[in-house]
Amino acid sequence: MSTTNPNQPPGPYAPGQHIMPPPRPSSPSTAEYRLNHLMMRIKDPAASLRFYNDCFGLHVVFIFNTGPWTIYYLGPRDVGMGTLGTSKGLLELYHIPADAETPYAHGNDYSVPNSVGFGHIGFTVPDAEQAVERVKSFGYEVIKPLGEARVAQMGVPGIKEESEVDEGYKDVFRKLAFVKDPDGYWVEIVPQVF
Repeated sequence: MSTTNPNQPPGPYAPGQHIMPPPRPSSPSTAEYRLNHLMMRIKDPAASLRFYNDCFGLHVVFIFNTGPWTIYYLGPRDVGMGTLGTSKGLLELYHIPADAETPYAHGNDYSVPNSVGFGHIGFTVPDAEQAVERVKSFGYEVIKPLGEARVAQMGVPGIKEESEVDEGYKDVFRKLAFVKDPDGYWVEIVPQVF
């Protein structure tokens, strides 16, 4: 697809470089649009709330039982019902009891048919090492520790040689950690400052 929009420069892109196009021109039609939330299905509400609230500092804004499923809406501590429509960083968790035997695909396991898609959510934290230790203290799995950058940890199949991935990316990747939430979704821990 060809484009003349400077915010969408055509590829190919050189490995190891951040392409930083100029911001999109303002559009009166979408000036107030913003990403508000992400929805994920969960199996065990208590385990998921412990993970997202206690490990990552979100709080429950509301719980709504629809009958067939229950919605848990989480957000930063300064978010309430009156600010949901203008807030950012919200997470909507669906507990669907009828899904008890249905495996959820979390998108990073290429060995499971039809699981590729959703990759991960990320939390920016002031101290990544401290955040990883906190997650571990709650008993959750660290799937990619800080300081490591093996291609097998990157969630992309088919890379045969470590040298195929740009060293600049590996340097950034070493500063990140990945953990699993109770349903197997990947959660990235990103330092506020590199």
